[in-house]
Amino acid sequence: MKLAILIILSILPAIILLWYFEKQDKGRKEPRKLKWKIFGWGILATVIAAVIELNLEDFYFYIGIDPIKHFWLYIFLGSFVTAALVEEALKLWIVKTHVFRNKHFDEVMDGITYTIIASLGFATLENILYVLGLGYGIAIVRALISVPAHALFSGIMGFYIGKSRFAVPSESSKLLWKGFGIAIFYHGLFNFLLFTRSALVFLVIPLMIIMGVHLKTKINEARFADKVTKTKPQKFTAIKILKIFVGTVLIVVGIGSLAGSIMLSQDPTSGYTYQDIIYSSIFAVVLIAISYAVLKKRSKKH
Repeated sequence: MKLAILIILSILPAIILLWYFEKQDKGRKEPRKLKWKIFGWGILATVIAAVIELNLEDFYFYIGIDPIKHFWLYIFLGSFVTAALVEEALKLWIVKTHVFRNKHFDEVMDGITYTIIASLGFATLENILYVLGLGYGIAIVRALISVPAHALFSGIMGFYIGKSRFAVPSESSKLLWKGFGIAIFYHGLFNFLLFTRSALVFLVIPLMIIMGVHLKTKINEARFADKVTKTKPQKFTAIKILKIFVGTVLIVVGIGSLAGSIMLSQDPTSGYTYQDIIYSSIFAVVLIAISYAVLKKRSKKH
């Protein structure tokens, strides 16, 4: 029974995300058989990635990169090369090889759709392996963070794959490289923050929100390019990124401060009292109010 529950928890996030992104495709729907094919290739890519990544780990050891002595270099390579470069390259290869020239790939949005399907196939098997090994706790964490992150990295890359499908040859390759580069950057940064095992881990929250807004912007651009909507999409600007980042960090700091005070007040050796909780509550409310003002100003402007 426990095994069945863990497997269900492993695949449920991908099912929910597949349903959600299916609804985002407002144009011509893709053949179910073709979508299952790409999903299957995504699962297979997990195995291929594991073999490549294990060999890269051995290579780092062979050239003298020690995980303890060279910690920052090691997690940088592990994040941007071992994970991001290898995994995003495989997802790009799947779409480019198995569906890019298919007659059903007839809209820019299809690039987003098929790349997300490949990424969720990849994330599903990866999730099953993690959850079966580490249990319920990791199932919840990965359902909220890791599985959606795969869809975000690759969905943004998928937009550029879709654009390249209908671009002239000289522009097509540039678009593919641009999307690939963005996916590696986001994927690598996401992993790097997690691998630090420090307070930097909390920056994953604003990063996820930034990626979500970025992907939503690209979905709107794809719909506009496909003439599904006549509404001109908003641009994803540096100012918008900065405001989202600042607003989210303020919320995280405020809530974290309050949660920390509550936990410390339960420890008789900490010296924290209920009065400290009140101060932390006021601090949290002030930060959240400032965050709201920052984000509200953004929404009015745009």
